[in-house]
Amino acid sequence: AFQGTQLAQHPAWLIPKDHWIWADSAYPTHTWCVVPFKATKTTPLTRAQKTYNRYLSKVRVRVEHAFGALKGRFQSLRELRLQMRTMKDMKIAVHWVQCCIILHNMIIRFEERLGISTTAWAVREAGGEI
Repeated sequence: AFQGTQLAQHPAWLIPKDHWIWADSAYPTHTWCVVPFKATKTTPLTRAQKTYNRYLSKVRVRVEHAFGALKGRFQSLRELRLQMRTMKDMKIAVHWVQCCIILHNMIIRFEERLGISTTAWAVREAGGEI
């Protein structure tokens, strides 16, 4: 499925030069796609590779917590994946997620001015910071 995406076919369109994305081990390694090291039957991971994987895992956990916080605040994001059938659906979904992120950040700033926080639960879940 990934090989059929715009990202796989035309990464330069979506990822600026000298930038990259983090992904899990299901994705292929590219200069623009950083994935964990994998051990094989004949080649175990080195200590440095295990350490790298542990740090990468911590980053991915933070990202998952951020997604969880957004889905908790905006319930419409929970079923969004099920609604994408066409390229038009995909574009609408991207704009929908962008709007939710913008609103989320606006809410955080508004709450900071008022000295309140409805996102404290999300901060605790994410280990202290989102």
